[in-house]
Amino acid sequence: MNPLFVKQIFRTAAISIVLAVASSAGAQTVLGVSTFATGTAVNATKPDSIALGNNSVWVSYSNGADSTGLSGSSTVVQYKLNGQVRRIYSIPGYVDGLKVDPRSGLVWAMQNQDGNSTLTLINPKAGTASKPISYAVTSGSRGYDDVVFRFKQAFVSYTNPTGPTDPTIQLVQNGSNPLVVTPILWMGATGTNLATGQANQPTAQNDPDSLKLTPNGDLMLTSGDDGQLIFVAQPGTTKQSVSFLTLLDPNTGLAVSGLDDAVFATADQGSFYLADTKNNQVLKIDAANLAIGSLYASVGSLNEFATVDFNTGRVTALVSNLNGPHGLEFLPNTEDSEDDNSNE
Repeated sequence: MNPLFVKQIFRTAAISIVLAVASSAGAQTVLGVSTFATGTAVNATKPDSIALGNNSVWVSYSNGADSTGLSGSSTVVQYKLNGQVRRIYSIPGYVDGLKVDPRSGLVWAMQNQDGNSTLTLINPKAGTASKPISYAVTSGSRGYDDVVFRFKQAFVSYTNPTGPTDPTIQLVQNGSNPLVVTPILWMGATGTNLATGQANQPTAQNDPDSLKLTPNGDLMLTSGDDGQLIFVAQPGTTKQSVSFLTLLDPNTGLAVSGLDDAVFATADQGSFYLADTKNNQVLKIDAANLAIGSLYASVGSLNEFATVDFNTGRVTALVSNLNGPHGLEFLPNTEDSEDDNSNE
């Protein structure tokens, strides 16, 4: 039996957002939406990527910087879990990818995803940021967008492919400076369509973007304009395999576009942090009755935060009337994730 949905209105930062609350017992429930942070408060604009780590929420604001590094700078803010600012860093270029390395505690701030890419490492303990680190091979029209850490390895997404032999995911060689990378996935890769079960189907990787680690350790690459999620199991090994899921607009049955980020719920309750970019704010979406392992996404073409049906790819809005949803992270409700008032 399909759950009934009741629409409610929450007001945050002078806008209205519509959320659908599942009313049936045991169904996922959005408890509330609040403004976690605004760019105005830190003299920044256009929040993009969000990262969790060091008992903090990290947000990059691109400030309209050029994505090929020709002009402008970004603001990276480290927030306490209660929304208070810990530190603010100004980094040259457009910071798109933002992740915390769980082994070192360093924050990877990746600049200029569309060309002339560099990497800045932030040391939260020292409160310092490195000078931009270059890649061994650079391009003026392609760049590194996001990073994910798997065991002792770092994988990065590579943008703007033009043909089937162009790499879209690469493995960073440890300790290299300038950064040396090795391709492990190409635009022309085929995989299993998770909605149909058909193998050896072509993936759509016209717009490689966000890179995440799934709960079982696979890589999950977002291809934004295609509305597709590409999953890579045992990446970089001889047993590597690929599968994919195309996200569908429930009204048209067609693939969504502007798919920026996706995350899995790793607990039955917690908070989603979402960059509502064009409204210059980061939202905190508290939710309960979540199915562990369920999938959620920021869908730009629908301006929604939505749940994704893994069997069909169909998306269902949980929060709508957003304006350019981008970065997305999930923080489980635990004792460690309560509001933090410490300095570090």
